[in-house]
Amino acid sequence: MKQDQTASLEIKIEKEYGNIAGIIVLKDDAAVYENYFNQCSESDLIHVFSVTKSVISMLFGIAMDKGCIKNLDERVIDFFRIIKSAKGKKQYSILQSAICLQ
Repeated sequence: MKQDQTASLEIKIEKEYGNIAGIIVLKDDAAVYENYFNQCSESDLIHVFSVTKSVISMLFGIAMDKGCIKNLDERVIDFFRIIKSAKGKKQYSILQSAICLQ
């Protein structure tokens, strides 16, 4: 990110968004900006509240774009491979889904 963009972003965060703990901007698999606010650091544990829903929705969009998911009416459990444990109980593996997204 350009220095003036970075400065503008940080000023806006400090003035208007007092609950932001940190921001990382990625471009081409590399961090181009990383900063933490409100006495937070990269090692702090932070409750993310509803952010997880946004991340999951992005992942579903990527999976649909890659053809891993045909439509949003599919059952989530169908994306996991069933493995029988030694005791005969069903266990689920995410390996099948992870391979599709690589």
